[in-house]
Amino acid sequence: MEERVESQEVYAGKLFQVFKDRVRLPDGRLTTREIVRHPGSVGIIPRHADGRIVLVRQFRYVAGRELWEIPAGTLDKPGEGILEAARRELAEEAGLKAERWTTLGSAYLMPGYCDERMTFFLAENLSPTVAQAELDESFKVNPFDRHDLQVLRSSGELRDAKTLLGLAWAGVPLWEEPGRRR
Repeated sequence: MEERVESQEVYAGKLFQVFKDRVRLPDGRLTTREIVRHPGSVGIIPRHADGRIVLVRQFRYVAGRELWEIPAGTLDKPGEGILEAARRELAEEAGLKAERWTTLGSAYLMPGYCDERMTFFLAENLSPTVAQAELDESFKVNPFDRHDLQVLRSSGELRDAKTLLGLAWAGVPLWEEPGRRR
């Protein structure tokens, strides 16, 4: 285990903070860790009764391109629970609500330098609701069947790690089964 000796905040933003920590290694040596502290997030895999999965496409400045992603967002509203955040994000990003919610699990997205942990949900029994995207967000929403998702993955259009993990946890086969042709 590593032991924190001191911690210095070097940046405080709207959604996360960055710290520079001095830590003692098990052998006694000191080193530095740069850490992004994040309040956590939710990722939603919206599945229609016919099996189609709803993805949203939005421009990601860091990637320099639009990406197909599962609806997702930060736990940034005081007093809001994780499931309530997932419901809010599904409505904001996809214009949908769900009657049935299943927690699939949670995972650290970048544990080498960030403590963000995303909780994944499968949302089913979908129906439309009013979409209220944040002022700095714009989404294209599209349902995809299994074949279309496999094409997106094999063509390199699915590049978002949280989306790939969420789809895998929801049991969506993104790789063609050996010997099976359409």
